[in-house]
Amino acid sequence: MARHAAPRRRVWFGSGRTRAVLSLGVVLALGVAGTTAYWTDTAAVSTGPVTSGAMDLQVAQTTAGPWGAVGTGTAFSASHVTVPNLTPSEAYAFPLAVRNVGQADFTYTATVTQGGSPAWTFVGTPIQVQLYAGSPVTVDTTYPVQQTCGGTALTASPVTVTAGSTIVTSAARRVDAGATDAQLCVLVSMVSTADNANQGRQGQLRFDLSATQVTS
Repeated sequence: MARHAAPRRRVWFGSGRTRAVLSLGVVLALGVAGTTAYWTDTAAVSTGPVTSGAMDLQVAQTTAGPWGAVGTGTAFSASHVTVPNLTPSEAYAFPLAVRNVGQADFTYTATVTQGGSPAWTFVGTPIQVQLYAGSPVTVDTTYPVQQTCGGTALTASPVTVTAGSTIVTSAARRVDAGATDAQLCVLVSMVSTADNANQGRQGQLRFDLSATQVTS
């Protein structure tokens, strides 16, 4: 009787168990890719106060003080710049000082114009001024008074006082924070050609000093 061999079972790669394992591996891989959870945290950081500084140009009669124009945008009464009985060709010298007590370096310029108290009554333009970096020389006190300023003139020649602003500093002057500019001198004069109608007249000088912050 012929012997029949038992049918051979085919073994497939990827049998049930293997397929299950492979399938499980796929599921796990997908699960890892889709669940990237992580912890988080935040922190709020609060600083101390942030305050702004100031730029304060102050004015005095001399570099020794006392100082005026304290605070931004304030005025200074230079009442020491007073000329009684000025006549043609005379000149009077007066001290003036500028300092910087703010937190920023600055440069400043100055202009002169006719003031308003007392009202300007001079005829024409007989009054001139010149600003110097130096001290006044006031030893001459007899007619005709010819006082002068030492140091360096800040304009090439005296400027005429008019109803408009005229610059009296050809170049801006730098004053660093906490520093005082060199002693200044204001020379006030009447031109020798002043009209006869200027007898008994009066007026006020107004100087405007403008400071600009230095940023570099």
